[in-house]
Amino acid sequence: MRRGAFSGTAILAAFVAVSAWAQQSPSLEAPLKVAAESGSLAAIPPALIGEALTVTINASVGSSSETPDWEATDIKYTIPGTSVSVKMVGSEVAIVITVTPYKKKEGGLLLVAQGQVWYKDGESGLRYRTTIDTLSVAFGERVLFYPFGAHAGIGAPLRVELIMDRYSPDAAKDKAKP
Repeated sequence: MRRGAFSGTAILAAFVAVSAWAQQSPSLEAPLKVAAESGSLAAIPPALIGEALTVTINASVGSSSETPDWEATDIKYTIPGTSVSVKMVGSEVAIVITVTPYKKKEGGLLLVAQGQVWYKDGESGLRYRTTIDTLSVAFGERVLFYPFGAHAGIGAPLRVELIMDRYSPDAAKDKAKP
């Protein structure tokens, strides 16, 4: 990748227009019951709700030492051994982050994290990068993902922070309050 190929402004322009997780899909009235959306609390079987995990996603564009030019937050739910994905789609970039948590015997989580980035690179055309890693994390610990890396002088134009924690119905109610 060319140095400086992604500026904070270019990334901002790409994500201001479209943020896949922030969009609401149109309501469709169908006579058949539709399966719950992956990553939603409704997708977790009631018998496993005690094992549920909360995945908080914070994405921001701009320098980490200043107020971000753009940011978005979402919460997804999963259970150990089941993956959950976050998709961010812009006019010239698409990012998919998939995490699969596994409970460790000694406490905490083993997290399998995969990142995929598709982006237009000027006249070079469409580019693709992928990463996969396993991490041991404690409940509530932050995991940082920099899809475009960090560049000298400008830092990381896009920062995605994931926090995996135990699901608590009381905490979910508190977050839903204005």
